Amino acid sequence: MTTKIKGWANRQKDAGWGYSFAHCIPGVWIYYAITRRTLTPFVFTFGGTTLLGFVLGFFSGILIPNVDVKTIEKTYYISSIIATPFLAKKGINYARKEGQKKLDKETN
Repeated sequence: MTTKIKGWANRQKDAGWGYSFAHCIPGVWIYYAITRRTLTPFVFTFGGTTLLGFVLGFFSGILIPNVDVKTIEKTYYISSIIATPFLAKKGINYARKEGQKKLDKETN
């Protein structure tokens, strides 16, 4: 298990898109959460895809009343896979900023 300071420092290394795309692989978010000491990317991804599913289902029912449920499910799955790296990247960037603030506070 990593210490808080080491976890905050590890977050600063995540400037690229590697872990963002890796969040599509099951279990990677658990490793990331343990080594970086944050659940923020998971929360952003889970919350964003949940909201995406709600919006797709709600507006599909209103705009296309006779749409097949299987079609909505397929659209949701494809959309959530596409959205996951972008949502994870947003969460990683947020966690990096918070980690940097905590590191600055700890060193001063």
